[in-house]
Amino acid sequence: MRRFPGVDIIEREWKYFAMRQRLHTLPASIGTPTRSRFILAVALACLVGLGLRGAFQPADPPSHATVGIVWHDEGVWVHNARNRVLFDQWRTDGWNPMFVSPVFTGIEWSVFKALGVGLSQARLPSILFSALSVLALAVGIRSVGTRSSAAIAACLAATNYIYVMYGRVALLEATMIGLMVMAWSAYAASRRRPVLGFVAGALAVTSFCTKASAAFFVVGLGLDCCWALYRHVAATRSGATESQDTAQEARAAGWTLTGLVVFSMAALLAFVIPNWSEYAFYNIKLYGQRRAASGLSVVITRASWFPIVHDFFTRMLALTWLSMAGLLAGLIDWKRRPAGDRLLSLWLALGVMELILQDTGNERRFVYLIPAMIGVASLTLGRDRRLLPEHVRELTLKQAWWLLPIAAFALYTGWGALARLPFLYEPKPGVRLAALLAVISLAGGLAFWRRGVGRFLTTTWMPASALAVAAVIVAGDLAQYTQWAAGRTYKNVEASREVGRLLPWGTPVLGKLANGLALENGIRPLYVGLHFGNYDDKELWARVPYVLTYLAPRIGYEGETILEVLHASPGWRVTARFPVSESTGGRDLAGLIVKPIRASPPMSR
Repeated sequence: MRRFPGVDIIEREWKYFAMRQRLHTLPASIGTPTRSRFILAVALACLVGLGLRGAFQPADPPSHATVGIVWHDEGVWVHNARNRVLFDQWRTDGWNPMFVSPVFTGIEWSVFKALGVGLSQARLPSILFSALSVLALAVGIRSVGTRSSAAIAACLAATNYIYVMYGRVALLEATMIGLMVMAWSAYAASRRRPVLGFVAGALAVTSFCTKASAAFFVVGLGLDCCWALYRHVAATRSGATESQDTAQEARAAGWTLTGLVVFSMAALLAFVIPNWSEYAFYNIKLYGQRRAASGLSVVITRASWFPIVHDFFTRMLALTWLSMAGLLAGLIDWKRRPAGDRLLSLWLALGVMELILQDTGNERRFVYLIPAMIGVASLTLGRDRRLLPEHVRELTLKQAWWLLPIAAFALYTGWGALARLPFLYEPKPGVRLAALLAVISLAGGLAFWRRGVGRFLTTTWMPASALAVAAVIVAGDLAQYTQWAAGRTYKNVEASREVGRLLPWGTPVLGKLANGLALENGIRPLYVGLHFGNYDDKELWARVPYVLTYLAPRIGYEGETILEVLHASPGWRVTARFPVSESTGGRDLAGLIVKPIRASPPMSR
């Protein structure tokens, strides 16, 4: 029987269509986990995150390919907690960081009181708070996204190399960020249970009392609450159909603002006002004035160097590009996004602004961006499954003019992470190349928006593609962790123990490095900073015979102030040397120095 000529073509097209449908539904089933598989995935991610942070303690932080961790600051920040446990008093000298971070000091004191003083004990709060932030991030993302996006967020947070490394050391960042993530998670969940907003406000204030760098987050939380209340009032007046939805967000915003006000007042009355002179000195004069921008040129320099001077964005290249796209999508869709989603965008935007206004020279200040970057990227991969919302193709240039500067800086950040590589020790060439690439890509995107760029940026991915991208990011982070673990050292903890073998209990020792090497012994470290700490007590300098400082890379590597201490006592000599790991390469040397002293009564125990 003779067939109609077009039948073969129709059959081929139908088979091709059926094959595409099967290929589409198969990844969809893979990318959408059941409830039990979702819980299992998050639980495994939390266990992996805890394991990566807790394993190989108390090994040195990365030095061969450093992520900006200053290991000797661990002893600096736990100084008052250590004093209280070992010497039964909070203050023993002129350095008292408990006025910078009362929450962190209290947590460290609790751990030392229960488990004893030691480097591993000092790191325990950071390990726990960083690991808890993995779970909190997954719970929050599930409140505003899908199971897939929440599972992706848990996996990325559990394994992110920089985030893991800062979750292993006794610095302020891990505890502060952990509280910020918990606050954000409670706020995201408050859209269903408004009373959780009170918890979010309380945790946000607590994060600020851990480190004042969290101020931008408190501001962002307050701004989003005000927006939610304003939107509800506007919807009620206009009789809009979404007034029921805005009412729930408004109730959550009310609870959140109540939590912010109540806990802020409690912090003022219980701690700030009774200790105002010390609090103002440490938080306003010492850190605020030193890091505040002093002119337009300083702001421009910090903004241009933002993605250039550190490895931060280079180590997270894919995550950086995804989070920048997710930030743009969140701003475009601002009015359609739930409260927790909006707060992620504010977290990134205000966090970057604070860095530019305060300090981009210290890599560890960037770390608080990581949870927000992971959250935005996981929603882009697992919920939206496109870089930009589809309706952005309908916007005219007149409607989107405000978005162009933000898109330009986002592109500059993404390109800067790559452009810096040929010029690692020269910022200016990297700045110029990144700016050129950003301008070209933005101009090209606008010119070819209607010819394919817009369609590419708004094309929906299959779930399996999103999972594959997440798997590549996780693999890259685990590879970096494996490289560090294979070459890890324990120089710093061994140096601290050697100091304890050389010096009797209660021996006073001058220098910032004395704090860093005090967690495995019983010495009395006396911090000397530039016009703070024990800087002005020259009599103390004269009667203390011991100094701990770097000998390599150079004497005074931790700060030039220690040279003043040495110059004030001619005739000093190095009595012991300890290998330590701080600068790139990790082949550093600390020295115990003995110097002449004046006759004076010995310091009491």
